[in-house]
Amino acid sequence: MLKQQNMTETAAAVLHFLPSDIWTRVDDVARITGITSPRCQLILTQLSMAGLVKENGGDGGKFTRCQ
Repeated sequence: MLKQQNMTETAAAVLHFLPSDIWTRVDDVARITGITSPRCQLILTQLSMAGLVKENGGDGGKFTRCQ
């Protein structure tokens, strides 16, 4: 999504505030960015599908930004 021109400002903010060195919960990213947890979950899933973030599926839905 970042490589595409149509990435929303919200998705860009989620990607910006997601650390690349620690696993972060959806609720924490949502709180930092000021969006709802369900919307944040959707954006993080889309970013994951685009290969820009990784999901730690076995540890409670935590994400980290790809380096």
